[in-house]
Amino acid sequence: MDTPRVFSADTEDALWQQVTADINQQSELFEYDAELVQAGYHIRMAIDIDLGGGFEGGFETTAFTALVPNQTPLRFAMHEQDWVHEIGKLLGLTDIELGDPELDATFIITTNSADTLRALLLADPHLRQTLLRHPNARLSLAPTSERPAAEVYLMFTEDAAIIDPAELREVYHLMISLLQKITSLPIPASDSPAA
Repeated sequence: MDTPRVFSADTEDALWQQVTADINQQSELFEYDAELVQAGYHIRMAIDIDLGGGFEGGFETTAFTALVPNQTPLRFAMHEQDWVHEIGKLLGLTDIELGDPELDATFIITTNSADTLRALLLADPHLRQTLLRHPNARLSLAPTSERPAAEVYLMFTEDAAIIDPAELREVYHLMISLLQKITSLPIPASDSPAA
């Protein structure tokens, strides 16, 4: 894979003018990788389309990934409701409800702080609508490993190629908005780095 394109701007509008112009210049988007930099936040956007061939099936993915620069203790995962997870619930696995009937019916949601996640997702109706437009997506805030100092990433993944710049921008807006909110969360005193 080639090195990612890098786009940087002070505002979301200026950033997406650059990204949209670049996407529109591509003859095909079978593999598109870009680093989007705005206000000190770095979000990696990757689109991968493999048409397959012969006996092989193809696949499509769209992923947005961002390192979370603060050490927030918040963790969560949201993914589609499906029969496997419904069986898991019958066997005792639990998920939380946010109190939003549509989101609760669309996603399995796990978190270590339901109130914080509820405040992050339900305060902005645009974020909620973006999530509902992607019912098969996975959104998570999780460390890369079990190590205490492991890096924490905010990730959006979907097993579909999102190639429309306006739809990609909606997902980007979800990511940058959540990043800004997550990094402004207070860090408990016991989790703060030593001076």
